[in-house]
Amino acid sequence: MKLLITGGTGTIGKEIINLALGDGIDVNVLTRNKSLNSKREGLKYFYWNPEKKLIDYKCFDKIDTVINLSGFNIFNYWSKKNKLKILNSRLKSSEFILDEITKRKIKLRSFISASGIQAYKNSYSKYYTENDSESDDICFLNKVVINWEAKVLEYQKKMPFTSFSIMRVGLILSNQGGLYKVSNNLAKFYLLSPIGNGNQWQSWIHVNDAARAFIRCSKEYWKGTYNLVTPNPVTQKVMLESIAKNVNRKIIIPNISIKLAYLILGEVTQILNSSQKVKPLMLSQKNFKYNFSNLDQALANLRVRLYDNMA
Repeated sequence: MKLLITGGTGTIGKEIINLALGDGIDVNVLTRNKSLNSKREGLKYFYWNPEKKLIDYKCFDKIDTVINLSGFNIFNYWSKKNKLKILNSRLKSSEFILDEITKRKIKLRSFISASGIQAYKNSYSKYYTENDSESDDICFLNKVVINWEAKVLEYQKKMPFTSFSIMRVGLILSNQGGLYKVSNNLAKFYLLSPIGNGNQWQSWIHVNDAARAFIRCSKEYWKGTYNLVTPNPVTQKVMLESIAKNVNRKIIIPNISIKLAYLILGEVTQILNSSQKVKPLMLSQKNFKYNFSNLDQALANLRVRLYDNMA
């Protein structure tokens, strides 16, 4: 078994690489950084640029699974230019890699693409599973994930012998980046506070469990859509209070109003104000065992990981 990963230098990608190599699985990574190389056995980097239709074709050597994580970071100021980058980076990279695979008749067993739980409508009460239909909201993130999934699934008929999987990833808890890292740093200086009423549902997953799910999917050639979250969502207020407690702090600043958040952060506030209570029904049916299903347990592990990296 051999993986080809797009977006392998991101938070989830790095974790998948470490787990795969530890399991004796070779990994090829597509990157825009021409100077990137590896001294680790089983890991190779290859240059690509989807916008310019450039790719080092050696990346396809002996691969049987593609994990598609490529996309411009959503945690940026949502200017018109950046919003276009967020959308097009996902659509164009997915289309380009799949076009190259079909054109070169690569015998691929599995194509696994990341997506997001923003596929579901914002709700404070609905408990979503993979059996629920996608949202018809017009919000930006919903548009991104729905179009991203649709672009990938266009190729199912062209690649009938390939298993296609969509991984709707929830809030990733990792000290390498994302909401947890920012919140953790703010909490240390007593600057952490919920947005709005704080009752937004946060469907989360530890980065290790997310990466393990991708690895299992690649080994077992899962098909269909999977919610990559734990069975234990919490409200934003509980999430932030738990993060603060993890660094021996309390939240002392009053809740930040949505209007003020928009003035400071712009449209990216949508991420902080979104509420999706999501259940991992398909992972449960696959008997997936979490290493970190409890929030306090997950946060404690991240604290240990942080100190280990600093040592």
